[in-house]
Amino acid sequence: MATINDIAKKAGVSTSTVSHAVNHTRYVSPELVEKVEKAIQELDELPNFIAKKAKGMKRQGEQKYVLLLISESRSLFQRQIEEYIKRLFSELEYTLLAVRYDKEISCLSIIKNMLIDAQGLSGVIAFPDEFGILSASFFDGLHVPVVLIGKSIPDYATDVLRSDTFEGGYRAARYLIKNGHEHIAFLGNWQDYITNRLEGYKKALADYQICYNEELVFSRLNTEEEVFAALEKMMSALVVPTAVIVANSTPLVPLLKYLNAHNILIPKDISVVSLNDFEWASLMTPEITCIDKQPEKFASLAVKTLLGHIQNGEEANSAGLKARYQEETLSTQLNVRGSTCGIGRGPFGEKAENADSLILSEEEREKIRQKHYTAAISFHYMGKAWMRLQEKGIKKVFDELGISLIAVTDAHFDAALQCRQLESIGFLEPDIVVAIPVDSRDTAQAFKKIVQSNARLVLITNIPEGITAEDYVSCISVNEYSHGRNMGQGLGEYMLKNGLHQLGIIRHGDQNFFATKQRDDAAEQVLMEEYPGLHMCGEINFLQESEVCRKTMDFVRRYPEVQALYVSWDGPALEVIKALTEMNRMDIALVTGDLDYSIAMNLAKGGMVKMLSAQCPYEQGEAIALAAANALLGKKVPSFIGLEPVRVGVDNLLKTWRNIFKEEPPMELCNALRQNPNYIAEKK
Repeated sequence: MATINDIAKKAGVSTSTVSHAVNHTRYVSPELVEKVEKAIQELDELPNFIAKKAKGMKRQGEQKYVLLLISESRSLFQRQIEEYIKRLFSELEYTLLAVRYDKEISCLSIIKNMLIDAQGLSGVIAFPDEFGILSASFFDGLHVPVVLIGKSIPDYATDVLRSDTFEGGYRAARYLIKNGHEHIAFLGNWQDYITNRLEGYKKALADYQICYNEELVFSRLNTEEEVFAALEKMMSALVVPTAVIVANSTPLVPLLKYLNAHNILIPKDISVVSLNDFEWASLMTPEITCIDKQPEKFASLAVKTLLGHIQNGEEANSAGLKARYQEETLSTQLNVRGSTCGIGRGPFGEKAENADSLILSEEEREKIRQKHYTAAISFHYMGKAWMRLQEKGIKKVFDELGISLIAVTDAHFDAALQCRQLESIGFLEPDIVVAIPVDSRDTAQAFKKIVQSNARLVLITNIPEGITAEDYVSCISVNEYSHGRNMGQGLGEYMLKNGLHQLGIIRHGDQNFFATKQRDDAAEQVLMEEYPGLHMCGEINFLQESEVCRKTMDFVRRYPEVQALYVSWDGPALEVIKALTEMNRMDIALVTGDLDYSIAMNLAKGGMVKMLSAQCPYEQGEAIALAAANALLGKKVPSFIGLEPVRVGVDNLLKTWRNIFKEEPPMELCNALRQNPNYIAEKK
């Protein structure tokens, strides 16, 4: 008759493993159990110890279980972990018994009395409460391993898994700040972990030099009425928040009710971030941006740790085993959804306004027509559709208002030439000067002379050095934050869909050029924060488009693993395409900004360009002319106006072309698109 040694040898395991596998006295991995069972099945006759075990099991169904102690029934985090733990134990030999004590000492007493006489308890996973009701005395006499989630218990040695609640508050606040928000409210009810989240929120404000405002913080909200009262106070304050962080589940539903009842739109009027990621967050309209504490990771680690102790025969609070216990803090993750949006900023940090406030009444239009005003335009370069469409939009409004356009100049990216052209424009004494500086430094003196004249100055995209917001009517641009965000999301989504991970960023290196800096920063933030699976190989900084080709070649030689590139706008993107074509690296994907013929053709043909964010230059031109007209009437005009860009892919390329260029797309573009299999797939 075979012995336990024969089975161990046949299975390639130790005799103790055979014993534990047969008797279920400790955890044995499924792979080893399978080896032992296979070795036993190949025996001609069962050994006595297995035959007796089989008979005993027939007489009584021995059952082992793990206790899960839940401190708060309403806790979303605890419910999520419970669900994941249940799934894990459904595949194991243990039964999970989940019991809610809801911070009641009487409940714990009843549970403890039941456990003392019960058989089969193998271990405990517990959520300690903030009041210390679950104490070390509860575990006296149980003699099983214990894993705690959330916090430790005084004078009790065991494993503890914590969520980095400080990091969650910090990450949410930092994300909103980097999205342009400065007035960020904080709502929560009193819990010890709320304090950590609040401290994280405060630290983010301090790190970004934003003053902490007590009037925007409400951390003791326990009822719907208290939440409503806090919101009434918050919304009637001198400084109304543009974003709100909800620290836990209690204030969230009342907040959504209040905003809906008062027609406050998310995220247009206010952005919302929840520090709990709940099941219905993605079912809301819009979907809620959340801090994900990764409950599945907690459940997996808790079960793995507990089973390890069960297998080793270790129990909690054993003095000789204290060194084996550890406290681990698990990081959070930001899940960005539709409940947050960025605030575009102007050159002096002012919020980007839309063009709605520029609309003129017919009476105001007639008043302007009677004055016969004149205007001049100084472009940095007119060789692209972007400038031509701006000019077209400006002329359209000026013609309607009887404003004569007496000069339009092209500086060909030459600062000295633009200075001479501005001097000539000054001699014409126009009522309005519209201009985009070639360079913020070298043209500064020429623009100061325009400021000192009687002309109303309207700037496009950038501000010369030394010029303040009081010196010009308005700066008109795309919402650069949205522009960069569109590109970042477009690239991130493409890489995620196609299993790509290695990226590079090609950005404009002039930090004084606020427009491209804001755009590039927004794209980088999206890629790094919202797509955690991506890895940044490195970045290229350029000042002139002409240097991009060489720098791209150097970059790809240094980082041959790169799979995708963000490029600040279409001009340098064409230089990148040239470099990659010469290097035979057409496998690298590109995302860039601004719609022009060459970039559109590359996208249509299924080339390296996979998506772009397009400005609406014609509408920007209309806004420029209307801003000037408002100034002629003596009306106050927002110092920065940012028009929203449009995301462009293969599926909407032709429609977007019509909307932006105000004409039918070229036949070559239509033909190229028809040959693109992705376009055909979209249309099917």
